[in-house]
Amino acid sequence: MRITFLIYLWINLFLSLELFSENTEDKSDSKENTITVTATRRKGLLKDATITTEVINRKDIDAMGAKDISETLGNIPGIEVRPAQSGERGSTVRLQGLAAQNVLILVDGQRTTGRFSGSIDLTRFKVDDIERIEIVKGASSAIYGSDAIAGVINIITKESKSPFSAEFRSLAGTGSKLYYGPYLEYRNSASLGIRRESVGTYFTVGWHRGEGYDLTRDATEGPRNGRIASLSPTYNPYINGTSFVSSYLYSTRLPSYTPPLESTSGGAFNDLNVSNKSTWQVSQNLLLTSTVYYRYLQQMAVDASLPKTIYDRSNQTHDFMAALNADWNLNQKLSLHTNVNHSKFLDLFRNDQRKSDELDTQQRTNNSVSEVRNRFDYQFSESHVTSVGLEYLYDSISSARIAPDCKREFPNLCAEDFVPDISKSQSINGNAFRFRTAFFIQDEWKISDKPRVQVVPGIRYDRDSIYGGQWLPKLALRYDITDRLRLRLANGLGYRAPSFQDLYFNFLNPGVGYRVAGNPNLQPELSRSYNLGLEWDLTKNIWLSSNLFHNNVDNLIGFRTNPLRDRSGLLVYQTSNYQKAMTAGIESSIQFRLTEAVNVGVGYTYTHTKDELTNLPLEGRGPHRWNMNIRYEDKSSGLSLSAFAIHFGKQAFYCVKNPFWCDPVLSNDLSAISSYLTQISQTFITSSLQSIPNAVSEECAKKNESFCTTESTYGYRMVNPYTNLNLRISKRFLGHFEWFLGVDNALDQWDLTYNPQKPRFFYFGLDGRI
Repeated sequence: MRITFLIYLWINLFLSLELFSENTEDKSDSKENTITVTATRRKGLLKDATITTEVINRKDIDAMGAKDISETLGNIPGIEVRPAQSGERGSTVRLQGLAAQNVLILVDGQRTTGRFSGSIDLTRFKVDDIERIEIVKGASSAIYGSDAIAGVINIITKESKSPFSAEFRSLAGTGSKLYYGPYLEYRNSASLGIRRESVGTYFTVGWHRGEGYDLTRDATEGPRNGRIASLSPTYNPYINGTSFVSSYLYSTRLPSYTPPLESTSGGAFNDLNVSNKSTWQVSQNLLLTSTVYYRYLQQMAVDASLPKTIYDRSNQTHDFMAALNADWNLNQKLSLHTNVNHSKFLDLFRNDQRKSDELDTQQRTNNSVSEVRNRFDYQFSESHVTSVGLEYLYDSISSARIAPDCKREFPNLCAEDFVPDISKSQSINGNAFRFRTAFFIQDEWKISDKPRVQVVPGIRYDRDSIYGGQWLPKLALRYDITDRLRLRLANGLGYRAPSFQDLYFNFLNPGVGYRVAGNPNLQPELSRSYNLGLEWDLTKNIWLSSNLFHNNVDNLIGFRTNPLRDRSGLLVYQTSNYQKAMTAGIESSIQFRLTEAVNVGVGYTYTHTKDELTNLPLEGRGPHRWNMNIRYEDKSSGLSLSAFAIHFGKQAFYCVKNPFWCDPVLSNDLSAISSYLTQISQTFITSSLQSIPNAVSEECAKKNESFCTTESTYGYRMVNPYTNLNLRISKRFLGHFEWFLGVDNALDQWDLTYNPQKPRFFYFGLDGRI
């Protein structure tokens, strides 16, 4: 009923506004020259696109003051960027309420590797060499195959367009000493582009370094990555800022006092990025494009767990990709597009327990993907093109996080089963591989001009060596109601084959008493996606867009507790197809050009989510989110000002019901009362429900029904509303230079439990362009 009302209100609003604007001025030409490639994999003008595509161009990236793509995407309605959760890294993205594992991220159309807990770390992609970012929401598996359930984000890198160009950027920043300590974060990059007749090349190199930040109330100010402050003889064992009197009382009256554990919230980083994009117009009909990038990233952090265990965590990542693309016009109607690419992701992880070697670990993950794509385009007329594609992909992994081969193959025994010390502090890698072949056909047809009607049907057959074949259809339609009002409809089937980690996960945490295991019997995730969008140009200075979306996802993969413990007595969490989910809502934005120098944008996203099995909303999703931006640019003086704000309403976070409601949130000082309430309720559950058969109890636990199970069931709290506000000012001088300064998270809003994001951060720097 809620979604039906939204649709009714939405359509009537647009039709009434369209009637009101009959005599308004012509539409703006802001999209006239913007090129996109993501929606259909064919180059075309954004204004002519059948499938809704959103573009963040280089001017937008600079105005946002973005340092990586995580600081750009969140300003788009329907897209949410969040700090990494357990098992993830950096920052992750959600589209239309669906998780990061369902979002396909590309660089120049090539798949990226290196997912952790299904997520790609967005902070890996610095803006140094990015020309624009294209986003297509909704299931896109008919074109891209596995993983494109929620949508596709395609990062387009720069290429040389002039005889000579050079750029550099140098940035430094920090924040409160309480969070950042006495350290500065540095980001530096330089680019060089050359074009000579038929040949062009563009080089970019970037170096970035920071000491991270710390939100925990421990005894030190700012992060202490790798400095082992707690081992120093001058270490203060009390929370930073504790008075002398309080310290005395702690030491004399509370002999059981435990000093705060030293840990960090945001790790230190040191990374190097090198990239090159070259083009060669071999002849009038043949264009070759090569892309190469290499990224090195070193991260360091401190983790702590009760009572006194502290770990120094570090990892080194090597990320490499090389691709060669050939665009060949065979004749006036037929063209061939061939792409060959190879990517490699190598991660070296080390966890060093302080004062002990007992829980030290070293892990190595090596993921490689090789791909060959061929597409034939046959142009029947200027308004009708049919594309036929053939693709092959080979994916291999060697990782300590997946079960060793000896555990997955007969006789299912490994050397460490007989000699436990053989693998102490060094995890044994498992190896796995898969290949995919695919065939697809897509038809782009502009049926009429007045009114403008375009249709893009497509279907793909994707065959996975583990899961066999899957047909993936999609249909997109564009109908221009008037010259100013356009309607776009898209419907498709999304598909995600379980990852190697989903299938073969093998992770032990004996200190806490559990093991995480994969499941080779998983089924692929499937989604049915619907998007209905309207774009309306009220005047040449006002544009409004809105999109209704609905996604149904079956066989979602997650971790559930296995009622049987393993041979060593550890509790087992195993991947399973335990969830069906629905997300639906509306994403809208309106842009105003108040003057030639001032632009204002406002966006609103309403997202309704539901776990179909438990009837709970999906965790961490909030129904309401607002976006706003104000940009001022005086071309004569070179002065620019910008403000970007995102307001998140309350979000749903799960809590254990005790037994029919969640425990109240109590302060640390009242933790004893909370423990007592938990004990009383658990005693009540055990005594009153002990006669229920185990099979019934397990089924009720799956459905989250408290009245018939002794296992934990869940409710949710709506918590953590907050606003992110980023400000930036810049000024051009001497024709080729620009100074800038800004502040991220100006309101300093964060939460250690629900939103451990970077606190208020000030930065300044210099740009140069020739």
